[in-house]
Amino acid sequence: MGANGAGKSTLLKSIMGELPLQSGEVLLFDKKISEFSAQEKAQAVAIVTTERNFNPYLTVWDVLSLGRVPYLNFFAQLRQEDVQIIESYVSLLGIGDWLQNKFNRLSDGQKQKVLIARAFIQDADLIVLDEPTAHLDVKNRVEVFSLLQKLSKDKNKAIICATHEINIALDYSDRTWMIDKHANFIDDSSSKFNQEIVYCNLF
Repeated sequence: MGANGAGKSTLLKSIMGELPLQSGEVLLFDKKISEFSAQEKAQAVAIVTTERNFNPYLTVWDVLSLGRVPYLNFFAQLRQEDVQIIESYVSLLGIGDWLQNKFNRLSDGQKQKVLIARAFIQDADLIVLDEPTAHLDVKNRVEVFSLLQKLSKDKNKAIICATHEINIALDYSDRTWMIDKHANFIDDSSSKFNQEIVYCNLF
């Protein structure tokens, strides 16, 4: 969490290996993220951004299927095991009635649910989300965080999420980090943390 411009997205991009580090290293399974091949990274890290516009001809099934691309051969044909993984999340999230709908015609809340499903279908151990509740109403914001918490625990996935939803995040997160207006990194074990929460709520 943190104010606009504090560096939340920059931190996420650094963790994902999309930006060069000024110092230090990001390790995933004791391996530098910078040393992962594109395919290895796609199998290890799934990303959900605020971008929700796809080719207008893509159905919900098409978008979900994209989550299996890191595991497919040159011809990119889904195997039976890929179909089973997709169908398991379709059933778990109750989105079976949407499969033949055009993705771009869904509501914002429905789109975000599909994109979260796609990230888990990718079967990465780390899932990174940047403002996953942007442009959603309060009901959908709570539903997204509740869904992330459930999937994290049920599927044993690590989730890092940048958000402005302070109160909701505190209810649903196992650990909370904050970047303050001076780019200081504070976690919820810090004595400064509650003071910084007050600052964010006020300003």
